[in-house]
Order: sequence, then structure tokens, then C-alpha cells
Amino acid sequence: MTKQELQNKLQDMEWEDFEVKLAIGGVPKSVWESVSAFSNTAGGWLIFGIEEKNGIFNIFGVSNPSKIEHEFLNSLNGEKFNIKIRVNSYKYNFDDKIVLAFYIPISKQKPVYFNSLSNSFIRSGSADRRAL
Repeated sequence: MTKQELQNKLQDMEWEDFEVKLAIGGVPKSVWESVSAFSNTAGGWLIFGIEEKNGIFNIFGVSNPSKIEHEFLNSLNGEKFNIKIRVNSYKYNFDDKIVLAFYIPISKQKPVYFNSLSNSFIRSGSADRRAL
């Protein structure tokens, strides 16, 4: 996704393949549900440093982009998930606010879950739903 494509998405609404997370000071706990859902459904984009409220997107950026990116990627390749998840990551600068974007691909091996099988999710519209 280019910076312009991201800006275009922010003019609309959250999509089935697009989820924003505030993530100012760290990786939010709710992100793991979205990773599982994107992996189990059709793939999608996770964007850190943006908040959606009442259909309006506000860019706050993340306070320590390298730390947050490292923490997130390590969790995807560590023991949090039942399989290793390879993602594409990007950094964008919006008026000195750094936004992180991660593309989570659909997984060939399913279900993808974190911590236990009961934490397996699918994407339904713009929401993550428990699969089991």
C-alpha cells in the first residue's frame, strides 16, 4: 500500500481488509484478534497510529515506531501464534507523525490462533468474530 492509497482509505471507512489501531505507546492487545481474523479470512492491513471514532480517522502516530514494529513482528514469529506469520511492513510520515502499516496475508494453514484454539477469529465486515 502506498502512502496515497492509505490516505484514500482514510477518506472512507474501515473495510473488511483494513483495520486501524491507536497503538501510541505499544502494541494493543486487540491486535491479535485482527491478525488471526485476517490470516483466517482473506488477508488485510493493520495500521498503527490511527484512531477511528464515529467514522472519522485521526492520525496520532506511534511514539516509538522501531520498538513497536520490533515487538509486533517478534510476536508474530514467536510463540504467541500456532504458526509463524510473515508480514510486509511499511512506515509512513504524516506531518511528523509516524504510522506503521502491516499487511497480514491469508494463511494456507488454518486455523491461525493465538495462545489457544479458542482464540481463532475470522473477519466479518469490519469486525473480528470468534471462529470457534
